[in-house]
Amino acid sequence: MEIHLIWAEDKNGGIGCNGKLPWYIPEDLKNFKSITVNSTIIMGRKTWDSLPVKPLPNRNNIILSSKKQSGGITFNSLDNCINYLNEKKIDKVFIIGGRSIYKIFFKIAKYLHISFISKNNQNINEYFPINQSVIKNHFKKIKSQNLCKDATYTLWLKK
Repeated sequence: MEIHLIWAEDKNGGIGCNGKLPWYIPEDLKNFKSITVNSTIIMGRKTWDSLPVKPLPNRNNIILSSKKQSGGITFNSLDNCINYLNEKKIDKVFIIGGRSIYKIFFKIAKYLHISFISKNNQNINEYFPINQSVIKNHFKKIKSQNLCKDATYTLWLKK
């Protein structure tokens, strides 16, 4: 099974502001949708709560949470989630957040999809749990694409 992490971050590794995205960049959201549509996505409860539409359409939404969440498939443990994915023969999943979920899956990820955001937001209070030097030591950038003046999409493959 291929594990893909996907997120957007600013130059300081900021990814969130009070449980929400700290910016609105339509081109990046469109890119996220085109990458994850018709796939399985995994998220934590806080990310699930932050979604404007639940579940995200045309995706198999999985939530890791101690409490059942309506609208998606909920697992209270990583082992139960992995067993489900294996039973269903799901060969590719996208981890969409948040911080603790990224940290859990980082070591077993094959691909990283990172959008680098040039907009500054002083209110950011959530940061990606792995710094860029660690990413560069373990992954090789294989694609870079300017989405707009404020966002550059990159794809990284585990070395």
